[in-house]
Amino acid sequence: MSAAAGERVSGVVADSAAMKEVLSLVSRLAEAKSPVLLEGESGTGKDLVAHLLHYRGPRRDGPFIKLHCPSVPDELVESELFGHEKGAFTDAKQQKLGKLEVADRGTLYFDQVQDLSPALQAKLLRVVEEKRFERLGGTRLLEVDVRFLASANVDLEEAVRAGRFREDLFHRLNVVPLKLPPLRTRREDIPPLARLFLERERERKATRATSFEPSTEAALRGYHWPGNVRELRSVVERAALLSTGDSIAPSALPGHVLEQPATLWAGRDRRPSLKDVEQAYIRYVLEQVGGSQTRAASILGISRKALWEKRRRYGIP
Repeated sequence: MSAAAGERVSGVVADSAAMKEVLSLVSRLAEAKSPVLLEGESGTGKDLVAHLLHYRGPRRDGPFIKLHCPSVPDELVESELFGHEKGAFTDAKQQKLGKLEVADRGTLYFDQVQDLSPALQAKLLRVVEEKRFERLGGTRLLEVDVRFLASANVDLEEAVRAGRFREDLFHRLNVVPLKLPPLRTRREDIPPLARLFLERERERKATRATSFEPSTEAALRGYHWPGNVRELRSVVERAALLSTGDSIAPSALPGHVLEQPATLWAGRDRRPSLKDVEQAYIRYVLEQVGGSQTRAASILGISRKALWEKRRRYGIP
């Protein structure tokens, strides 16, 4: 799995340097056995990368088991993870295999691992280190061959300092950290991602649109995407449903997308043109980076020379 320009891997778009670096690291880590900690904001694609780490590696024919930690009540997490013997507690009518056993010879992925209780963190540490455990109510020591992946949408190092997460477990899971960049820092990926999501809507026969108008793509690229890729997918789905033509116009986008960056369109009595969007967004980026031509060009995904030309054309000092 290379990280060539414009690569599409199971829905991953890597036109930006940041995502090419992520995919390059995934290629190397997929063959390893060590735990990997995926960090990044919600909606950046941690689940997708976890699947890539499994299905691109030697365990691809084994199970990929996910435990979404926030969705399982504290009193049930231990049973979900370790399983239980018949009679282990009141409602244990029969033996149940936990996710650890089910994931044997495969991958066990702890999604939002920061939500595990301190008691479960201690037990998980033992399993990660020894690959051995007992079912609830059991006495037999069971061994498993499992690769552990974990994700967090908070700063786990900060959680360790605050006493909310065990430092020893953090270091065991953080053998290889892999941080996914937010969408606002890899704007080159926004148009191809939007086109990918539009293609999926066409496959579902939800729209006849085949493209975006240039001003629509510019508006998508100019928005700051606090919900990251997940939010972009929802916006494209909405625009596809509302669009009646072959090309999606800005009018199909939610108002808050067109209104970003904040106040750019204040006082306008018309939809912004492509020139309006580009000029306003360049000004906005330059303000955010204190006028740094190099940093602004990197965020915009263009060369410093191209940025200089655009500033000259738009009269941006």
